[in-house]
Amino acid sequence: MDKNRARFKQMEMIMTVVLCVDAAIFLAYLIFAGLGITGLKIVTTILCFLISGAVLYFLYTTRELLRKRSIWMTLAAGCIILCVLVSLILRFPAPALIMP
Repeated sequence: MDKNRARFKQMEMIMTVVLCVDAAIFLAYLIFAGLGITGLKIVTTILCFLISGAVLYFLYTTRELLRKRSIWMTLAAGCIILCVLVSLILRFPAPALIMP
């Protein structure tokens, strides 16, 4: 049992780093969307979807997707996808129009 616990702790540490990077990319997406930099907004959107999707796929293949001990990883990846989708649908944040 000790070997399995050590393996899970290692996987959990790697997933924590990956999800933190994904959250940083999401923050970059919000900044680029607010500034109106469309090219970088698209790149960060795609990266967010790919990283979160890869995390969910990995959790699914390792049978950790809905386990109680790793539900936080599932929710973190799902929430990033949900936040990006809601932001894209509502077009928020968007650059302010400057009226003369």
